[in-house]
Order: sequence, then structure tokens, then C-alpha cells
Amino acid sequence: MILKGSQRANGDDLATHLMNAYDNEWVELAELSGTVAEDLHGAFAEFDLVASGTRARQPLYSLSINPSEPLTRDQYADAIARIEARLGLQDQPRAVVFHIKDGREHCHVVWSRIDVEHMKAIQMSHDHRRLCDLSCELAHEFGHELPPGLKAWEKQEAFRKDRIEPRYDENIRAAETGITPEERQADITAAYVGADNGAA
Repeated sequence: MILKGSQRANGDDLATHLMNAYDNEWVELAELSGTVAEDLHGAFAEFDLVASGTRARQPLYSLSINPSEPLTRDQYADAIARIEARLGLQDQPRAVVFHIKDGREHCHVVWSRIDVEHMKAIQMSHDHRRLCDLSCELAHEFGHELPPGLKAWEKQEAFRKDRIEPRYDENIRAAETGITPEERQADITAAYVGADNGAA
């Protein structure tokens, strides 16, 4: 499973591209949430209008989900929910579009990055790393073969994690608290993933 995401602008162009029935054998607008509009161009116009009240130059986050084997809609929904949680995009307005191209179904999800409560864009730091990690996790859970690039990524990450040794101060803290550096790192990571923003 390949997850490829990017921040972008030009919602109107993106809507035209996603609804393009010329290059795709089949197009389905499966979901619009958080918008008044019931069509993709209208929804992305709403995203752009909200973003005009901020300094964000790329107010959209566009993601493609390309599975190596077919997924059920429940599996797509599970993947999308986990991607949102990993990237901090929970409860953001979004659109979900399915395509069939060259006989293969894939999915596109586009979120508004604008946090309306604070009127600023949600930070998308390290999204590539998070998506690669999640691609591997989902492929294993769904029983799919990893493509060569993700096999190499998984091997590299396992090597990197095995090579990282606790620092002297971390060992002292572990002796004092009884919490290993690995447990501490897991707790911090869980807090980061579950937080709504940096301050939280």
C-alpha cells in the first residue's frame, strides 16, 4: 500500500482533476464532510474561502491511497481514520473520491488544513515519514505484500531504531524512575500523536 500526500493550493484545479472521467474509467465522489456544498468544486471553494482568513498558502492536504491489492470500503475507512489521527487532521472538513484507472481502484482524500477555531493551518511536519510508517503497518494488517520501496524503508527504519542507544542522562533517569528510555519514548510519542496541537 502506498500513501502519498502533499500540501497544496488551487482547490478548483484539484477538484477538476479528481472528477476527471476522461483519464479514469470510473469516478465516485464517496464523501463530503464539513461543507455546505454537495459537489467537489463547491466544497473546495469553501475550503479556500475559509483559508483566505489566514496566511496559509497551501490550505489543502491531498492524499492518494494506492493499495497493492483490493481493499474493502471498511478497510479504506479504517485507513483514512488512522491517517487522520497520525497527521492530526481529525474532524477536519474532507472529501473522499474513488477512481478506477487501468482496472485498479484507488482513493483520494483531501482535507482542509485550516483549524477554524484558531484560524491557522495545521502543521504537517514529517508527514512523509509518518505515511511511510503507516503504509507498512496497514499493509501488514491487511495482509498485503509491501512494494520494494517500502520494504527498503521498513528495513532502514528497523536498523535505525536498533542502532539508537540511550544517552547517559537517559540511563540515569531510567535508574531513578524505573521507566526505560523505550517506554518513555513510547509515552511521549503517544502523547504527541494524541494531542490536538503543539501546546497540548
